[in-house]
Amino acid sequence: MNLLEFHPSLVSIFLTQENVEQIENYSNLVFKFSEKLKEVFPNLKIFVNQDIEILKKYFLDIQAIHSTDELDFLQKVTEKLPPSISGDSDIDEVFFVYIPGIFPLLDTNLTQELLSRHKKYLSQYSYSENLPAGIVPFFISREFVLSLPKKLETATHEYLLKNINNYDVEIFYSPPDLRQYRLNFSLKDSRSSVLVDSLLKENSKTTYKEILPLLMKFPKIFRSSPSYIEIELFRGCDLKCTFCPRQYISNDSDGQYLNTEFLQSLFKDMNEYFHSPFSVCFGGMGEPLLHPEFNDIVKAALFTDSLKELIVETSLSTDIDNLIQFIEGLSLGEKKKLTFIVNLSTLDEKQYHSIYGKNILPDLLKKINQLEKFLQKGNLHVQIIKMKEVENQIENYFNFFEEKQINVILQKYNRYAELMPEKRVSDLTPIKREFCWHLTRDMYICHDGSVAICRQDFQNSIGNLNTNSIIEIWNRGLDSFSNSLHGNHSLTKAPCLQCDEWYTFNA
Repeated sequence: MNLLEFHPSLVSIFLTQENVEQIENYSNLVFKFSEKLKEVFPNLKIFVNQDIEILKKYFLDIQAIHSTDELDFLQKVTEKLPPSISGDSDIDEVFFVYIPGIFPLLDTNLTQELLSRHKKYLSQYSYSENLPAGIVPFFISREFVLSLPKKLETATHEYLLKNINNYDVEIFYSPPDLRQYRLNFSLKDSRSSVLVDSLLKENSKTTYKEILPLLMKFPKIFRSSPSYIEIELFRGCDLKCTFCPRQYISNDSDGQYLNTEFLQSLFKDMNEYFHSPFSVCFGGMGEPLLHPEFNDIVKAALFTDSLKELIVETSLSTDIDNLIQFIEGLSLGEKKKLTFIVNLSTLDEKQYHSIYGKNILPDLLKKINQLEKFLQKGNLHVQIIKMKEVENQIENYFNFFEEKQINVILQKYNRYAELMPEKRVSDLTPIKREFCWHLTRDMYICHDGSVAICRQDFQNSIGNLNTNSIIEIWNRGLDSFSNSLHGNHSLTKAPCLQCDEWYTFNA
């Protein structure tokens, strides 16, 4: 029996609602995808989980199998598969092509390589270990789908990874390895679509090996818009945390804050100029709950269409009765976007006083319990800084909050480019310094409207939103990122060579 005679039986495409939204805005990318798919699988029937007119335009023989659940869709796809022709009751060689999303950058040569390996080893499941989503499809056997549980809590691929030893899997690797860039070419959201569209505008025949050279030549493609915007609503705090840079800088600006009208205009501009969804964090060098119009500002932020998540970083050192009433009155949709991270690095009262300058721990724990009742499940986190003072408390800390079903964030200690004393338990900085994620995706807005080059150098401004547009200021950071991307860290105008935060990632 010649195993190489076995071929995929059909192509299946699973689209999320986010994919559908992108299809409507980028029909040119759908056309590009159709060309690639016809080139590599010219005679296969194509099934998709949603009935979409534009797909019918480019795929004349496409058929819909209606389902919004991935597992259900794959199970229905197996019903379209032909019987086995292996002649061996123990071997079911039938498999199909699985594409989760739209792949305009589908690399036909790499796809053929993966297909050849799948057929050679008659795998149950074949995928790429290092290629970004959107470069090659998955090859999945009927045998694999039929072996899955009736219900999955995760995506099919995540289930496979957790149970990989139970299956015959072919894992494909092809250089270069771009995993550190967190790229996605499957049109999963607007950032992915803009990235793909920009690459194809520079080279309409872009292959996988040409992607990195294009990003290096045109860094703006990679840094198209911010995904994480930190806003210092209020400068000042009634605690004196030993791990906070406020203890090492001038506090002459304490008590100053951004007014509501300014912030409403800012949210409007962010929604207009930034094409991709973003998260907003109320934090900076101050306690956001001290802002006199905090609730109104939260409401305005939650009305922003492009907002993915609003994060409030707080010590909960203020009265929260009014805040609780405000949260209780929010709609379900608004509550889903609202997240609180409570700064709490110890459960020992004496040590709390030593770290924070006063002991409000008993009252703080009560407030956490209050807040947990009104926020959406999973939207409340407590954060412990991993520093020498609390190293021996971490296990008990996790156990305490796991019993309460409250999420714990173990946050690395930030020295703010050597402004702060060394308190790290260990240095986990990667040996090789790559580009900085914060210069790539973040924007840091101070209490006076100035925008810092980065969070680690918050006193170094590259513009002010009172006099410059937000898109103008964002574009001013491109040179810094470009130097970081090319390894010229001394030329970024940020304290990159003194900083160990470059590899951490916010959103």
